[in-house]
Amino acid sequence: MRKISSFSLFSLVAIVFLAALIPACTPRDKQVVILFTNDTHSQIDPLESNHKDYPGMGGVERRKALIDSLRAEYPNLLLVDAGDVVQGTPYFTIFGGEIENMAINTMGYNVRTLGNHEFDNGMEALAAMLKACDATTISTNYDLSNTTVRDIVKNSIICDAGGVKIGFIGLNVQPAGLIDLSRCTGMTYINPLAVADSAAKALHEQGADFVVALSHLGYDDDNNTGEPIDSVIVAQSSYIDMVIGGHSHSLLPPPSRFLNRDSNEIVIAQTGKSGAYLGFASITIPADTNRRPEVDYRLLPVDSRYDNRIDKDFTARLDVYRQTIDSLMRIVIGASNCDMEAAKPESRLTNWVCDAFVTIAAERTGKPIDFAVVNTGGVRADLKKGDITRGNLFSAFPFDNYLSVVTLRGKEVKELFDIIALRGGEGVSREVKLTISDSKVKSLTIGGKSVDENRLYTVATLDYVANGGDKMAPFTRAEKRTDYPDTVREMLEAYITRLASQGKSIDAHLDHRITIE
Repeated sequence: MRKISSFSLFSLVAIVFLAALIPACTPRDKQVVILFTNDTHSQIDPLESNHKDYPGMGGVERRKALIDSLRAEYPNLLLVDAGDVVQGTPYFTIFGGEIENMAINTMGYNVRTLGNHEFDNGMEALAAMLKACDATTISTNYDLSNTTVRDIVKNSIICDAGGVKIGFIGLNVQPAGLIDLSRCTGMTYINPLAVADSAAKALHEQGADFVVALSHLGYDDDNNTGEPIDSVIVAQSSYIDMVIGGHSHSLLPPPSRFLNRDSNEIVIAQTGKSGAYLGFASITIPADTNRRPEVDYRLLPVDSRYDNRIDKDFTARLDVYRQTIDSLMRIVIGASNCDMEAAKPESRLTNWVCDAFVTIAAERTGKPIDFAVVNTGGVRADLKKGDITRGNLFSAFPFDNYLSVVTLRGKEVKELFDIIALRGGEGVSREVKLTISDSKVKSLTIGGKSVDENRLYTVATLDYVANGGDKMAPFTRAEKRTDYPDTVREMLEAYITRLASQGKSIDAHLDHRITIE
C-alpha cells in the first residue's frame, strides 16, 4: 500500500481547514431599489402651509435632494412615475410641460407611463413633450400606432439595475368620458385585463427578474366607472410582481397587499399626489427560484428637512420660470369673504362657480338659464379668503375650458342627474335641489319644480362637460349648443373684476343644494 508522506498529510489537513473557513460559492439573493411618484400634477413648489392634506410638503427641489441622497446610498436604483406629471398649476398652463420635463430630466427618471392629463394639450403637444423627456415612456394597453407618439412610447421595457433586470408595463385609464377625444386622436384603448398579465409574462420570458405594473388605473372606483382598478388587475394576474399606481391620488402606506390569481401577495403602492411623498421599494430577488421576490416599501415625506440640501443650480433653472408665475400671483383682481374649496357633494367654490355661470350665461344669451353644472374635477385648487389674484385663477382653473350653453330635453336632464348621483355629486347652481341615496337620485327639482321630461332646459357648463367629459354623456345629445370664445379663467376674471369695481367681494355659501342620505 502506498504511504502518504508527512508533508502530504499536513498539506491535506491544511486544505481541509482552509476550506472550512472559506464560504462555498453559492448564488446570493439580489437586491434593487425603486423610487416612485404619481400624480405630481405640475407641483413645482412646496404646497401651502395650510394645505388640507399635505401642509407645506413637496416641491421638486426637495424631491431632488432626497433622490440624490438615496442614489448615493443605492447607486443602482431606478426612478419611475405612474402618470399625471403635468396639469394642476399655472406652470403647465403657461409653459406646456417644459418645466416638468426639465425637472424630470434633472432628477434622472428612468421610466414613466401616461396619465390622462398628459393628453390635455393634444397629441402634437404630447409628442413634443415626450421627445424632450429623457425617461422612457411606456403604455401597454394604448395602441398608439396611428398617432404622433408611435415612435416615442414603448409597449414595455426591461431596465438593468446593477445586474437585476426589472421589467415595466404601463397600464392606462379608459379615455372615454375622461380625455377629450379630439386630444387623443388615433389612439385605441385596449382593456388592461386583456394584456397586462401576458405582457408581464413576456417580460419574465425575456429575462426580467421582477415585473412592475406602472398603473394609472386607480386604487378605487369612487366615480363608479366600472373600469378595472389595480386590485382587479392583480386578482387576475400571475406574472405581475408589484403595482405602482396612480390616478386615484391614494396615499397607501404599507402594508397594501392583495392576492393574485395564484394566492401570492402582491404590493399595490401609491404616493397620494403633488409630490408630497416619494415611494421607496426595496426588492429582494431570491437566489432560490422556489421563493417569491420580497418587497419592502415605505413612503418618504418630502418636507422642509431637505431645504438645506437643495441644489442651487437646479433652483436657478427653476427661478427662470418662477419669475413669470410670480408676476401673475401679484395681479389682484378682487377678493373673497370666505375660504372656498372644491369638493363633493357640494362646496363653496363649486357653488359659487355654478351660480356665476348662470349669471354670465344669461348675460351672454339674453335668455334665462335653468341651471349650471361644473365637474369638480375641473376645479383644481382652493380660493382663500382675502385677495384673489390672476395666479389664483390659473391654479383653480388650469384647463383651457370654455363656457358652453346647452339645450337639453328633460329626459336627458334626468339621465344627467342619475350620472351625477352615481358619481357622488358635482357642482350645480342654486336652482338645483338634489337628494342622493345609495348613489341614486331620491328627489330632484329645478327651480322648485320636478323635471318635465318633454320640456327643454337651458344649461350652462364647460365645453369639456358638454363633450361628454366625466361620463356626462347626455350633454352629447343636446338639441342646441353654443360655445363662447374666452376661457373660463378670462370669463371669471372679468366677473370678479366687475364685482370689485362695484365694491363687492365674493360671498359663497353652502346651502344643501345636494344632500346625500
